[in-house]
Amino acid sequence: MTREEVIRKLLQEDKEFKHYYEKHDELNKLVDRLERHKPMTHELELEIEKLKKEKLYYKDLMEKKIQEYLKNVH
Repeated sequence: MTREEVIRKLLQEDKEFKHYYEKHDELNKLVDRLERHKPMTHELELEIEKLKKEKLYYKDLMEKKIQEYLKNVH
């Protein structure tokens, strides 16, 4: 089973994973939008860094679920 297949399956079957995925996607879009803001202020830079850390947190949670799933499949 490929990684993409695992992600699709988890999105369908695991509400928690789906929440992590959607939150990560939402933060990703927000960071992209904020990074295009001109002029860039120090406060905005700090906010972007905070959002990136939160985004990474959700990515880590998703990765943990993916690895657990792969471990249980094999």
